[in-house]
Amino acid sequence: MAATYSSAVRPAPKGPQVFINFRGAELRNSFVAFLEPILRDASINVFIDKDEVVGTNLANLLVRIEESRVAVVIFSKDYTSSEWCLDELATIKDCRDQGSLSVIPIFFKLEPSVVRELRGIFGDTFRDLKKKYVHEPERTQKWEEALESIPTIRGLYLSERGDQNEREFIDSVVCETQRLMSQIAVRGNPKIESNQDGGFLIPARRLDIAHSDNPEKWMWSSIYDRTYRADTEIATMINIHTLIKVTGDFHTRKLTPGRKYEVVFLVSLDDTALGWKKKVTLTLKLVMADKSQSEHDKALCLDEYIGENWVDIHVGEFEAPPKKDDAKIYFSMHQYVDTDRKSGIVVKGVAIRPVQ
Repeated sequence: MAATYSSAVRPAPKGPQVFINFRGAELRNSFVAFLEPILRDASINVFIDKDEVVGTNLANLLVRIEESRVAVVIFSKDYTSSEWCLDELATIKDCRDQGSLSVIPIFFKLEPSVVRELRGIFGDTFRDLKKKYVHEPERTQKWEEALESIPTIRGLYLSERGDQNEREFIDSVVCETQRLMSQIAVRGNPKIESNQDGGFLIPARRLDIAHSDNPEKWMWSSIYDRTYRADTEIATMINIHTLIKVTGDFHTRKLTPGRKYEVVFLVSLDDTALGWKKKVTLTLKLVMADKSQSEHDKALCLDEYIGENWVDIHVGEFEAPPKKDDAKIYFSMHQYVDTDRKSGIVVKGVAIRPVQ
C-alpha cells in the first residue's frame, strides 16, 4: 500500500500498536475511513500506512508491523492485486509464527472460503501477480504461504448480502481488537531489558527526557521490540521546541568485568523532522566508587538520519570495572539552540552492548 501521511505526529492513543493491512485503493476512502477513527476513539493505538510520510519505502512499513502486537488484515476483492499488501501479509505471518503478533483476519464482503482456496477473481488476480514476479520466486512463495496461513485464523466476516451493516460490523472489529489487547500487558513500571548477547536496553520511560511529562511537547506510545522481546514505550517529540535533553545512568554491576561495552541512543527521525542540522552533544561518564571519573564528549549531526528507521547514535565505549568497584555510567544527549527549533525525533531508549 502506498504511504500518504502528511503529519509528523504518530497516533495519540497509548498502548500496544495495532497495524491495519488493507488494499488502499479499494478501502481507504470507504470502510477504513470509518474504521480508523472509531478504533482511535476506543483508545486503540492504530497504525495505517498514512502514518508514514509520502515516499516512504516498503521496508519502513514492514518495521511498523514488527513493532505492532496486533494486525488487522482486511481481505477484499482487490487485495491480491497489490504486491505491497502481500509483502506486508508475509511479514505479518512471520511475526505471528514467532509469537510476537496476534492477527485478526477480516473477510470484507468476500467469502472466507474464496480467500482460503484462492478461488474466483481473488485467486485469478493473485496468480496473475505471481506470474508478473516469476523472477522473484522466494518472494511469491512467501505470499502464497501467508495466504494459506492467515485466512485459517478465526476472523470476522461481513457478507455482501447479510443483515449486518458496516457500522455494526465495525463495532465487532473494535470489540475483537479490544479483547486481544486486554491480553497484552504493557508494563507500567518498565524494566531494564537484557538479551542473550549480554546487552541491555534502558527504555525511554527510565530516562530523564526534558519536558516529556508535557503532552503538548512529547507523546508516549507503545511498540514491540523484537530484539529484547518486550513491549516498550517510546517518546515522540511533537510540535516544535528549541531544547532536547535526554539523560540516564546505569550501574556496571550487571556487566562482565574487563569487557568493553558501547552506549548508544536508539532513535528515529520522521521524514518531516526539522531542526537537526546543528550538532547535538553526546556525553559518556564513568564514575567509580572513590569518585574518580573519566568523561568523553562528542558532537554529532542527526540530520543525516532523517527518514531512516531506528538508528544507533553512538555515545561512546568503556571497559566494565571489577564488580567490587561499584561504578556507574552516566550518559546524555542534549542541544539548545534558540534559532534552530526542532521536531520529529522519537526516543526508544539507550542500549548498552558488548563490543564485538
